[in-house]
Order: sequence, then structure tokens, then C-alpha cells
Amino acid sequence: GLMSDTGYNRLMVEKPFGTSYKTAEELQNQLESGFSDDQIFRIDHYLGKEMVQNIPAVRFGNPILDATWNKNYIKNVQVTLAEQLGVEERTGYYNTAGALLDMIQNHAFQIVGWLAMEKPSSFSDTDIRAAKNTVFSKLKMYDKREVVANFVRGQYGRGREVWQKSYTEEPDVPADSKNDTYVA
Repeated sequence: GLMSDTGYNRLMVEKPFGTSYKTAEELQNQLESGFSDDQIFRIDHYLGKEMVQNIPAVRFGNPILDATWNKNYIKNVQVTLAEQLGVEERTGYYNTAGALLDMIQNHAFQIVGWLAMEKPSSFSDTDIRAAKNTVFSKLKMYDKREVVANFVRGQYGRGREVWQKSYTEEPDVPADSKNDTYVA
């Protein structure tokens, strides 16, 4: 009953889009059964931040950077997303997602897409997505052994200030929680 015969029918889905490849694929299939792809908007609020929105302007609007922003001049890129606040009122969400689902598979990967993609043929949503997907298709997929060797997960502890609680001191967080709040 969500669809109408008059006006526009659109669906907006905020990340995370599933909790695994399998659940994301199931969600996508369910959405496609009722909506066409141009009616489905998958959004990430982090992309609305001014810093992130400035990436394409800095990259592609500056002729010097545009000419040198490539593998011939850049050997390594590191993306750091750091916050000084705790989970605050997001405990219910964060307990189910953690840093890996909340920050890495969404926010960090979108930034990597902007930083590593070739200049799209236009700045339409479909051309930008195609350019980012080219980048994502070339990323190395790690097996479990490689994940252990190359990634660190952690949980923030008590800070120096009185108001800086550890993750397990946050309201509604189980004292024995192993949920990751840090990923590198």
C-alpha cells in the first residue's frame, strides 16, 4: 500500500544495508520486487558532511591535483575517521552494528571511492556510482587468516576527562560486551 498511481514513489534506505553480503542481497531483492532501481535511494548521512562533499571539488576542480592524483604520484592513501565522543544516544544501534558496520563498510568506503575513482564521465548519480564501483571491484578481499593478520579491532576505554566513559560504562551496554568501537 505504499505505492500510489499519482505523484512520485520513492524509497530511501539509510545504511547499514544489511548485516552481511547475504542479507544485503536479500534486502536488495525484496526492494526490487516493489520498486525500480531509480526509485530506491541508498543514503549514507556521512556523505552530507561538508568535508566529504568537498572531496570531488578539490580533486577534480583543481587542474594540478586533477593531473597528479593518480598512481604515478601517490603511493599510499590512509583514511582516518576519528570521533571524540562516545556512542551517546546511539547505544541501541551501535550494539548491533559496531565500528566495522557503522564506519568502515559505509563511511570509510564511500570516502575511499571518492579518493580512488577515476573522474566520472559526468557527475550524475549513475556515473559516480559506476566510477566508485570500479574502485570497489578492484579492492582485495581478505580471507579470515588475512583479516587476523591485517586488521585490529578494539573498544574504547575511559578517557582522561570525567565525562569520558568507557564503552562498557555507556548506558545499556552490557559490561561484558566485545563489540568493536575501533577498527584499523
